[in-house]
Amino acid sequence: MHLTFLTLILASALPALVSANPTISIHNTKPYTLCLEVETSGGWFPTSTVCGGAPGINVAPMRTSSFSPSSNWNGAITPIRNGVLGTRFEINFSDASHPGSTWYDADMELGMSGATLGPSDGRKRINGGQRLPSLAGEQDPLAKANAAWARETNKAALLANPKYLAANSNGRLTRVYHDKGAPEAVQAFFQLEADFNAYMGPGSELGKTPVAGTLREKLNKVADQKAWFVDTQQMTIAIF
Repeated sequence: MHLTFLTLILASALPALVSANPTISIHNTKPYTLCLEVETSGGWFPTSTVCGGAPGINVAPMRTSSFSPSSNWNGAITPIRNGVLGTRFEINFSDASHPGSTWYDADMELGMSGATLGPSDGRKRINGGQRLPSLAGEQDPLAKANAAWARETNKAALLANPKYLAANSNGRLTRVYHDKGAPEAVQAFFQLEADFNAYMGPGSELGKTPVAGTLREKLNKVADQKAWFVDTQQMTIAIF
């Protein structure tokens, strides 16, 4: 998982924390039941259904459901609708040197949707001793993309990828999406220009070093900054 590499780099710089019983709450604002795929790399999660061919959970329309995984659970939760992946949220409770803490991020490399993940009590995340805004993901990816679109100078080339960006006659974006098939230019628009609170590419990978000064190097560096840490295991995913 993307978090693993960054956890190895950053964990040693963080203070010891008090452990807590973990809870992941999922708030579904949609008028239909959501199926969310659950991937487990370690620990245990109380899955109850099959979603996308894998273990998963259902959340009823306009409801919030809470789940209690093990205190060392490490995995990911992804909403799936009609076979299309939404934003994938990676959550890691397994940092034994900082019990009661969470490493987390929003992964839009494989899919994109309006959804956020953050501490249930709204506390700020920790970064180098600072407290910073803590919501990963985007509530409204289309609005975030349109905010950057007005200053975009490469519109024609980007719109040549209609699976990922579409615009109306007024020049505003009407649809955005991202997955692993997106060209590097599309990835760069979301990651660098629109500054989504998610990673669009794999970031730094052990044994792989991009050529210095390239767009890939820049994208990797920004993606690395999207893995966050907070001193609680009470986390909420909101689906919009």
